[in-house]
Amino acid sequence: MAEADAHRFLEPDFLARLDKLRLVAKRLGWGMARGEHPTVRKGYSLEFSDYRKYSRGDDLRYVDWNVYGRLERLLLKVFTAEEEITVYLLLDTSLSMGQGSPSKLEFAKSVAAALGYIGLKTHDRVGAVGFAGDVAAQLPPARTRRQILALFNFLAALSCAGRTDLETSVKTFTRLYPRSGLVVLFSDLLDAAGYAAALEELGRKRHDVLLVHVLGEGETRLDPGGDVSLVDLETARERRVFLDRDLADRFQREVEDFFAGARQLCEGREMDYRRTTSDVPFDDFVLRYLTSGVRSGRGADNRTG
Repeated sequence: MAEADAHRFLEPDFLARLDKLRLVAKRLGWGMARGEHPTVRKGYSLEFSDYRKYSRGDDLRYVDWNVYGRLERLLLKVFTAEEEITVYLLLDTSLSMGQGSPSKLEFAKSVAAALGYIGLKTHDRVGAVGFAGDVAAQLPPARTRRQILALFNFLAALSCAGRTDLETSVKTFTRLYPRSGLVVLFSDLLDAAGYAAALEELGRKRHDVLLVHVLGEGETRLDPGGDVSLVDLETARERRVFLDRDLADRFQREVEDFFAGARQLCEGREMDYRRTTSDVPFDDFVLRYLTSGVRSGRGADNRTG
């Protein structure tokens, strides 16, 4: 299974779709590791921002001699120091993520592969974590050429198992990786203990957060069916109910409240929220994310499913 998945990530069609997304990101000037403020901390790059007139005493190494040769004017290159931000891809691999066609986990893998590919191609540090009841697998952040293949192999090896414990998993993650960065969290949020504490932990650690709320097609509605048996995939607990129209309508209202609560929680913490279903083409989802002005529109519920 993992080997087949790894081959899927390396198929020419998949790589071509990734490269198309990378070109869109480049054209938009979008980069996951582009800090907004100058920094004096270690781990930064210098990026050209403007010219200014040469003044006596300025460092001659920063004079643009090509400009001088054409215009006979001494102009100094001005650079901005930009902090390096690490991108962390966190994937929920609990049993409930195996639902859907394709599964929620397979969708998350494809989106994570795309965002990781874009990040590495724009010289960001990218790492990944798989979790259920706790962190189960990890790929330490790096920005080498080899990291792309390492990321694809890591994602291919992930499979669904266990119950969800977002709070424990996120606390382990922040302990393992104390450096703040951009966290892309993929989950269906089906955690009996809730997800608020996990998001609060990421906020306390000063991470930028994109929550990708992934659902399977058909998970958000119930059709009246009389006597039915409902089984919790992660606990195997079974409950028999009589599913009539009133109960189906109540379920729908609670689902909408659940979505609204997730969106509002992210808005309150200036985190980005995107909800989708796993049957949406992964590159459509990423394209909408890239073109939605995500860094200036935090917390929006851009549903793609």
